[in-house]
Amino acid sequence: MLKLHLTQPQLSNAQQNFAALDEIPAMQRRRLSLLAKMALQSALTTLDDQSVDYIVWVSKYGDEEKTLRILQDVLSGQTPSPTQFSTSVHNAIAGLYSILCHDDTPSTSLSCEWTEALIEAYAILKAQPHVQKVLVVAYDQALPTVYSDAWDFPAFALSTVVSLAQPNLEVLDLTSSASSGSMSMESLAFYQFWQTADINPSASRWKKC
Repeated sequence: MLKLHLTQPQLSNAQQNFAALDEIPAMQRRRLSLLAKMALQSALTTLDDQSVDYIVWVSKYGDEEKTLRILQDVLSGQTPSPTQFSTSVHNAIAGLYSILCHDDTPSTSLSCEWTEALIEAYAILKAQPHVQKVLVVAYDQALPTVYSDAWDFPAFALSTVVSLAQPNLEVLDLTSSASSGSMSMESLAFYQFWQTADINPSASRWKKC
């Protein structure tokens, strides 16, 4: 069991406007994928005027639509776009944030779910005494339908700042939701849990404190 303090989680979706990105030059902003826009919007909204010492970026699938376009180019005999390739790797959004927002905060990019991201933030806070606050940003969109095991869910980005002082959350179950065969994105389940005031279902892997 872990005890953490989380700021109010910020959820971004595909339907909203991305006002937090207005400071990014329009030419660069237009080149961002929808997934990147959501992730950056959520991160910048959470940060607002505060600073953090570390950032954990997490996504199960990454920007898989770009990877699929590269594979389709290869199959059709075309030369894949170097730009598409450079922004399709799993840590691309972390890199774009650092470049576009002029922020050299150390970061890690992981392929995992929400609880694993909180565990990573907790480990960083415990192992590095100079780190007092960790920004956690989770983002994902459904895999393209060409993948036979794809399942649908709304595209999203969810972020919060994690610290150890004055805990308001207990993580009760440290196992991966993927291992239990869950067919819902854990980040979205957590956001729904967090919005439910003072209710801690017995089956939940989290508890407010």
